[in-house]
Amino acid sequence: MKKEIKNKNEIKKVLNKKLLIGAICFLLFIILTILVLTKTTNNIDSKVESLMISIRSDILTNIMTIITNIGSAYSLISITVLVTLIAIIKNKRLPINTIVNLISVFITSQIFKLLIRRPRPTGVFLVDATGYSYPSGHTMVSFAFFVFIAYSLSEKINNKMLKIMIKILTAILVITIGFSRIYLGVHHFTDILAGYLLGTSYLMIFLNIRNNIIKKEQKWK
Repeated sequence: MKKEIKNKNEIKKVLNKKLLIGAICFLLFIILTILVLTKTTNNIDSKVESLMISIRSDILTNIMTIITNIGSAYSLISITVLVTLIAIIKNKRLPINTIVNLISVFITSQIFKLLIRRPRPTGVFLVDATGYSYPSGHTMVSFAFFVFIAYSLSEKINNKMLKIMIKILTAILVITIGFSRIYLGVHHFTDILAGYLLGTSYLMIFLNIRNNIIKKEQKWK
């Protein structure tokens, strides 16, 4: 009985921690948005843009294009379809959470884009890009997608070193995807930062809802 109470308290602490992180990130996102709308961040965006232009090369552009394509809608949908097919073939539970996560984070990113309506940078685009710039939907969606998969995998893995490796590789991937968007000229630096902040806030709420659903399912078993 004491063990069950202890486990419940630990779950509540984790859930509360997630909501706290989500709230802090959303607050920071709001502050950043105000700074962007008042053009306070224009100077830093211009400096980062100039830096990116100065380090451009054919080889680096090819690498950044490949990286940015990993976080594209086509890639994320393809990964989701592949995971779903594997689950069907192996008679495993369908990855509903992965599908719902991808759809809901995409919708969330588009809602905020339409609300804020920030134009994209005026420099030369090295890849095609349309729509509004803030927050970076590419960054936000790929962050929530890959971090959620890494989180889900870590739950099923007992090997600590493997867990650490998954976290490190995921961090490198989502950071480089964000960097690639600035390098390729399709986003401001603050667009990317906003994508990470709003993506984190969204994901913390999503994980909290998911964990509550799992807890209720276990209760009814």
